[in-house]
Amino acid sequence: MKQYDVIAVGTGSVMAVVEAMIEKNPRAKIAVIDKDEPGGICLTRGCIPSKVLLYPAELIRTIRRARGFGLDVELRSVDFVKVMERMHALIHKDIDQIREGLSSSENIDYFHAPAEFTAPYTMLADGIEIRASTILLGAGSEPIIPEISGLAEAGYLTSDTILGIRKLPPRVAVIGGGYIAAEYGFFLATMGADVTILGRNPQFLPEEEPEVSQVARTHLSEVMRIETNHEVVEVTRTGDGKRLRARDRGTKKETVVAADEILVATGRGPVRILHPEHAGIKTDANGWIVTDEYLATSQPNVWALGDATGKFP
Repeated sequence: MKQYDVIAVGTGSVMAVVEAMIEKNPRAKIAVIDKDEPGGICLTRGCIPSKVLLYPAELIRTIRRARGFGLDVELRSVDFVKVMERMHALIHKDIDQIREGLSSSENIDYFHAPAEFTAPYTMLADGIEIRASTILLGAGSEPIIPEISGLAEAGYLTSDTILGIRKLPPRVAVIGGGYIAAEYGFFLATMGADVTILGRNPQFLPEEEPEVSQVARTHLSEVMRIETNHEVVEVTRTGDGKRLRARDRGTKKETVVAADEILVATGRGPVRILHPEHAGIKTDANGWIVTDEYLATSQPNVWALGDATGKFP
């Protein structure tokens, strides 16, 4: 078993605390564990790459509206591959710098592997058992996949995997009606895909004010189809793609949507492989790590921050 002063899970917001600890104690030995590319969800598959993609989408929308301002312009084509390559180039510049910093630091042992608690203050990373008296949990979150008949067999994308596509699907069905569905639905539709959003909640963007939701729905409906209060009950493969059967939760009327690809955007939940219960760390009914106002968990000298607490993803 390897002993450290600190174990830090994640390479997103938790790294600001790690840097402060090293500055205070230049001899500190810290294990940093992250199963994903370094930089955290925001950089690698969250707010930064999604906004990089939304910018060209907004440009396309502006060009198409330009005639209303007396501008005679024409959009001849959209190179989807180049749009995606630009996004990857921008984020990987930062990812590579963070990886280099983690790998070259004398204070840090960097484990690019899943982290799992085996006992209080003890974790398993890359087949090595490690221990520390202080632990920082910035483990992030992962997509919630609803239990829909046939979905797993048909295959789907999530906000974690959609950035890996290199070809624009002609028809996309989005399961979910929140901000992830809105952003990627708008992006794909503006790029040229036929997009249908199937939201379970009666309100589009349910976490927003009703007035904001209605304005967003009105404008986004110009480029994609938005159905709310619809529960997807079955997904099947067909000869030319996939078929989704959705049921209106009020009228019980069923709708069938044909798609080449499915994006599941039904929210995010805690990282299941972490198993904080093995370390005596309290979680809530949904599996999020419980913290007080100082981000302290139920175990002394163990703190959690970022998505892992479920409060401010």
